[in-house]
Amino acid sequence: MTVYALDLAAVHATIRDTLVTRVLPGVESGNARAELMSVVEMLDSLESRLAWEPTSLAAAVERTKALSAVLGQESDDSDDVETLRARRQSIGEALATAYTDGADPAVVEAVARFTADDIVAEISPGLRPGLPA
Repeated sequence: MTVYALDLAAVHATIRDTLVTRVLPGVESGNARAELMSVVEMLDSLESRLAWEPTSLAAAVERTKALSAVLGQESDDSDDVETLRARRQSIGEALATAYTDGADPAVVEAVARFTADDIVAEISPGLRPGLPA
């Protein structure tokens, strides 16, 4: 479940850190290093402009609410990113215990549906062919 990716600042920081501390030291070509530093500079200039696209955020909220309801969790009416992150964390905690006592088939079905929909929404189309069928 994508909880970590809900914090855009953390995603940006992780990408930037990876490029600067892991990728850049291995790039020997001067031209390639300059191009990589240009990418880092572009990322830095985009940081304050990043925001969630409202339609995608609303869809993620609805998917999460539906799974939360199947798990019997109480839901509030807030649809912001912080609530979404908290709700997904709560779902993860509930699922950690749901499977230890034998899962309700309705929960298993809801989790499978949620996961399939979440992968389509959250995983880059270029990476999807590498996922298990």
